Amino acid sequence: MSDDDPIELREWPDDERDDARPTSWERRARVMRWVALIALVGMVLPGALSTYALARSTAEQSCRLAVDTVASERTPSRVAFELLSPEAVGWTCYAATPGGEVLIAVLGLIPGEPRLVPPTRLS
Repeated sequence: MSDDDPIELREWPDDERDDARPTSWERRARVMRWVALIALVGMVLPGALSTYALARSTAEQSCRLAVDTVASERTPSRVAFELLSPEAVGWTCYAATPGGEVLIAVLGLIPGEPRLVPPTRLS
């Protein structure tokens, strides 16, 4: 090959090549991957957090309604999202009693109004 050939076709001696160093294109591609990953997380994370906050708020209101229906208004309540629950997967409602916590309702993955029938009173 002669010096008139384009630079891409020229043969270089081994001592002038440095294959261990990444080329500028490889560095640019690596930076772009990180930028894309950060942008993706920045778009998905706020939506996931707001969805969780809305579901938790709805579950707390539903649980309070369920505990007020089953027990007195002064009974403390607690909601929890459980994946490994023996009863069901999703939001569960508990009432605190002197003997410990009692499961009041399973609200499901998407909490809504609890389906409870108020107790009938005999006169």
